[in-house]
Amino acid sequence: MPYQADSDLREFVQSLPKTETHLHMEGSLPVEMLRRFDPSKLSPPPPFWADDYRYETFYSFMDMYREYSKNVFTSAERYHEATAIILGNCQKQNVRYVETSFHAGILEFIKEDGPTVIRAIMEGAPKGMEVRVFMGISHDAYYGVVKEAIDDCHNWEELTGVDLHGPEDLPVEAWVPETWARTRAAGKFNKAHAGEFMGADFVNRMLDELKITRIEHGVRSVENPAVVDRLVREKITLDVCPISNVKLAVEGIPSMSAHPIRHLYDKGVSVTINSDDPFFFGNTLSEEYYALYQDVKFSKAELVRIARNGFNIALWNGGEKDACQAQLDSIESNLI
Repeated sequence: MPYQADSDLREFVQSLPKTETHLHMEGSLPVEMLRRFDPSKLSPPPPFWADDYRYETFYSFMDMYREYSKNVFTSAERYHEATAIILGNCQKQNVRYVETSFHAGILEFIKEDGPTVIRAIMEGAPKGMEVRVFMGISHDAYYGVVKEAIDDCHNWEELTGVDLHGPEDLPVEAWVPETWARTRAAGKFNKAHAGEFMGADFVNRMLDELKITRIEHGVRSVENPAVVDRLVREKITLDVCPISNVKLAVEGIPSMSAHPIRHLYDKGVSVTINSDDPFFFGNTLSEEYYALYQDVKFSKAELVRIARNGFNIALWNGGEKDACQAQLDSIESNLI
């Protein structure tokens, strides 16, 4: 990492209409903005860009996250500027649909409300791209102005839904399922991070308690065949981020070649491919596809099917989505 590709693979991956359904705004910190607002962070270059870098713990990752992002994401205006760069980079990789999230905790510091941040993100998105915005809520975020936002977010018209973030080993307090139920009743679509730093049992628990159909990561579901069977039976999609899993040293993933996405896919689990926090992993979405092809031995036809999964679960209907799926059908048929 970062993954390189010959011209054939590079052109093939570029040709695929793609989705990003697991992308954190703050974790996609634009280098251009960091260079302007906190240039000391780039001299020397961040250590986590090194190919062999591994975060010691999820908490050390979060320390880096806060340290590098705190002086950039300070206002809704900054989110607007960042979105134009972040999603512009996605668009250059032929990404047509994005689900992104901002951290609820940021509302404590920027002194602007959630709807203002959401509007800034939506207005910063490039033309021709479908974007959905989620609020990422940590297990321990229910306090002060953040609590007020959580209690009111079901009323935010442009909020697509909520996503449970942060350390998985923290307690899941009663307000979490209550919030997920309330937002779901208001027509929001909800997700949760699970099966990354806690095992398959936590995936089961989130499915039971939060009534969700999308899990962010979920890769440790492989530890329990019954959970894998449940994912297939209930048509639960995992929004997987392979390079992130390797750099965060997720249990059972010492290298990309050992990544369980191969097993999950072969068992019939619906998986999508995403970049998660590209600034902090030094990756791009295209490199995620290269990694699957080069190290996990996915065929080109299988890459097409994974790209199609993203559109199958996209919160988007209409002719443009249909055109993306038709283009993938055409690409796949030409591989036969």
